[in-house]
Amino acid sequence: MSGRRDPPPPGARPRGRPAAGDPTTLTDEHLLDAALVAFAERGYDGTSIRELSRAVGVSHNLIPQRFGSKDQLWRAAIDHGFGRLLATLVELDGGDDGSAGPDAADVGLDRLRELIVAFVEANAERPALLRIINQEAANPGPRLDHLFDSYIGPVRDFGTAVLEQLRLAGKVRSDSVTLLYFLMVHGVGGLYSLPGLAARFGDDPAALSPEARRAHVRAAVDVLFDGLVER
Repeated sequence: MSGRRDPPPPGARPRGRPAAGDPTTLTDEHLLDAALVAFAERGYDGTSIRELSRAVGVSHNLIPQRFGSKDQLWRAAIDHGFGRLLATLVELDGGDDGSAGPDAADVGLDRLRELIVAFVEANAERPALLRIINQEAANPGPRLDHLFDSYIGPVRDFGTAVLEQLRLAGKVRSDSVTLLYFLMVHGVGGLYSLPGLAARFGDDPAALSPEARRAHVRAAVDVLFDGLVER
């Protein structure tokens, strides 16, 4: 036997890890998802592009060639992750301001509930977003400015308008968007952004099926609304 192997059929993917530096092996989306996880787990200062490249199996030159410096990679990853979150909320909202008709306040309250469920569930599916917010909020600087100006601020402004409408209609006890945001992100979202602490309570968010995660999020938002809605 000569030990010669037959070549793979046309179009077949070769075995083993992708060839280093081959730009066709990984999409930008895959690389940005990996970068989000790395920044969430190690923080900005603790993240190395060389180590990230090694983890995803590409040449250490590939990521800088596609995205530039580490700061540019962070911004690209943030825009990728939070852009998807905002797109989800915009799609669900459908551009309806809830102001038409005699039951506008009731429509607004139902819409607010569904938007909060969608917001928390989207973050639960990608907990790296919440973890990055926690890290950057603890050390304010240009990166927190980018997060707030581009993504957190618009959510605050939208929530302010909706809560003010509902308060004027006598439907909610508080129109504090600060309270609502922190209850969503650091209250309901805490199970997903703090997995180590959640494990100490006997819960593993990573072990939840999509159905179980959705049920948990909706139950938690129901508890939030029990305290928010005026009786």
